[in-house]
Amino acid sequence: MEATAVNYFGLPEDYSAPENSRVAIVPVPYEATTSYGKGTKNGPKAILEASQQVELFDDELWVEPYKIGIQTLSPVKMAPVTVETESPFQELREVVAPIIEFGKFPIILGGEHALSLGSVAACADRYPDLSILQIDAHADCRESYEGNPYSHASVSYHIYKGLPNPLITQVGIRNISAGEVAWLEEEKPRINIFWARNQDRWNYNEIISTLSNNVYLTIDVDGLDSGIMPSTGTPEPGGMSWNQLMELIKLLCVKRNVVGADIVELAPIKNLHAPDFLAAKLLYKIIGYRFALELGVSKRY
Repeated sequence: MEATAVNYFGLPEDYSAPENSRVAIVPVPYEATTSYGKGTKNGPKAILEASQQVELFDDELWVEPYKIGIQTLSPVKMAPVTVETESPFQELREVVAPIIEFGKFPIILGGEHALSLGSVAACADRYPDLSILQIDAHADCRESYEGNPYSHASVSYHIYKGLPNPLITQVGIRNISAGEVAWLEEEKPRINIFWARNQDRWNYNEIISTLSNNVYLTIDVDGLDSGIMPSTGTPEPGGMSWNQLMELIKLLCVKRNVVGADIVELAPIKNLHAPDFLAAKLLYKIIGYRFALELGVSKRY
């Protein structure tokens, strides 16, 4: 029988024990409001399995990012969050808060996008100027969806409403409803949208300049083009390429203090491994970029 992977990237204890780790990976197999394709609850496990095949030497950074130390936490289990829920995603908030206080970098693996409300809230408690860089195909600015304000389709609206100093920059958007447009035009919130249809004219420095110093990075995998990321509930055509995403995250980590991140909405397709591996590689690249200078990488990278 094949052994079950015990931590992301199959690391030995010297590089995965809590006392030796600067990174804490938090799997959250939460799925309650997916509206088309299902299976986001299987995302963290699929990334875990694929991560065992990720080469640990980064040929771009010319280091082994895992040496910063990467702890794998137990999966966070949460009951479905509804309009009656008194403290939405409180379980995740309570897991992420001490990670931040101990000076570690939390990366949450979903699960559906709604769970970002819990991890963002924990980061905002520590960083009042927190802003959000959201990679996504959808604006997610509905006040509620199908009667649930804590739907994956409403996550950006409620993150915005919950931030002490609301500021969100969305990149890759190519799906938005008339109701969301009406809210944006009437409210004029501090939400900067870089539309996917204009991606050949994006200026990455301009994107990063819209953000505050402390940033939470949330990546809905449907922000990527459906040609390389079909394993998601609503795979929209016309999305970002892998290299575009890498350039954006790299510049973000050089110019801002990234205090937390998540990767959400991977819905694995049986016998189609490439999207799972992409998500695992994305996880490793975020770690590499975030800790590049501490790992001894020259700024010239």
